[in-house]
Amino acid sequence: MHPVVDLSQRKPIKRALALATVETLGLSVLFLLYWLLDIRDSVLSPLMFPPVVSFLLVLATSSSPISRPLRIIAAYTVAGSIGCIFAELPGPIFVEAVIAGGLTMFCMHVLGAFHAPATAIPLIMVLTFATGTSALIALPLLVLLACMVVFLAWGAHRILGDANYPQTWW
Repeated sequence: MHPVVDLSQRKPIKRALALATVETLGLSVLFLLYWLLDIRDSVLSPLMFPPVVSFLLVLATSSSPISRPLRIIAAYTVAGSIGCIFAELPGPIFVEAVIAGGLTMFCMHVLGAFHAPATAIPLIMVLTFATGTSALIALPLLVLLACMVVFLAWGAHRILGDANYPQTWW
């Protein structure tokens, strides 16, 4: 198989089927984790969506700096930490959500760990009132999910014949 270069280009049917199969397997693993953690009725449930976007983004842009493993994990850690703090603050939630999102982007830029899907994390945490116990569970869950994204992307690239991911860890 050929390495994954640009997933935004049209692919022959056989290649498209291989890509879609690997992507679906990755999604299946992420949703298996969702099911095993039994967070369906929890405020933590929406936190499953940024990792899905991250997984597909890393497959599509494997050579991009935003797809580097440690940057993904750092971005999720920063976003989760800011989300935990802002979810606990009193005040208008929409203002808090915007400030939390902006602060997350600022911190990711300063750290050199920008990963766009992570920006949604503090917004989700503030808008779903992820406070108290759920906020304490959220941060380790997010780090676990970021690690799963990296592991699944690494495996997907190997299955697709792209042994070059990651080109660098940071």
